[in-house]
Amino acid sequence: MPSLFEVIGEALQAYWFSPLSLSVLAVCGASIGTLLYVFVTNAQNAKLRVSLLTGLYALSIFFWAFIAASLVLCVSQARMIAYARFGVPVAVFGAVAGGLTASTLISFLVWHFGNKAVLRRFPLRDLRAEEGWIGEYLSLLARFEGLRGVRLRIVESDEALAMAIGGKEPHILVSQGLTSFLDPDELETVVAHEVMHLKHHDAEFKVFSKVLSRILFFDPFSKFFDPAVHREREYLADETSARSTGKPAALASALLKIVDRGAPTKATWGLSIYAPGRGLFSRYPPIDERVHRLLLLSDLLATR
Repeated sequence: MPSLFEVIGEALQAYWFSPLSLSVLAVCGASIGTLLYVFVTNAQNAKLRVSLLTGLYALSIFFWAFIAASLVLCVSQARMIAYARFGVPVAVFGAVAGGLTASTLISFLVWHFGNKAVLRRFPLRDLRAEEGWIGEYLSLLARFEGLRGVRLRIVESDEALAMAIGGKEPHILVSQGLTSFLDPDELETVVAHEVMHLKHHDAEFKVFSKVLSRILFFDPFSKFFDPAVHREREYLADETSARSTGKPAALASALLKIVDRGAPTKATWGLSIYAPGRGLFSRYPPIDERVHRLLLLSDLLATR
């Protein structure tokens, strides 16, 4: 009678050499390849690039959830997979269903509870009388962009922080330090940048990916797709907010001032408007490239 380890070995061999399991991996690979091709050939379409990278990120989550579910089934149901007539098809179906269920459940929990958890990490206060104009501006801009119930609160910190938190109670957080050194035009553009993150659901995605990156710490694909999505979303928020306010140069000036204030607390990296880092694994585009694009847009708008 074969030992347990021999049965598990036979189950793994039968499972991973099955056309069904290989087909699932092939479909994932083909989908990733197709999205990458479309991404490369549509370099100028910012919204499409964001959508494609988000799709790649989702496929990466499912891929690893499927692998994990497959291994669990091969160990827990080794005899069925190794010897039962329909053991492998049942296991593949179970792994696909388990992968979809796990990724959906993780996404649901993070999406619905992650935002509140982030809000609790910051010392927040409501706007004071002299800051009321910022709230009025946000209210007008949010209504114009079709957003409802967005609340602006101040982070009691001298750091240069600005971030959008989505969910059922969308918030835009601006630090007390930021309001002290930006002029009104610059502050408006920063608030508009965060409003665009809410409009494009970047706010939820930022929190979602920050939590998920800790769960899928072993996933090499997400280590590339996650920061790539963030960089594209920052470019898109820069562009759409600059077009909405008509003040791209003011946003460029605000970014340069924020950089001069130094790096914020590491806990805010990936959430706030700026954090240090360069290269493929940075969640932020190079600041000089962001400023360059904004100044080009400023010139373009001035010629109209």
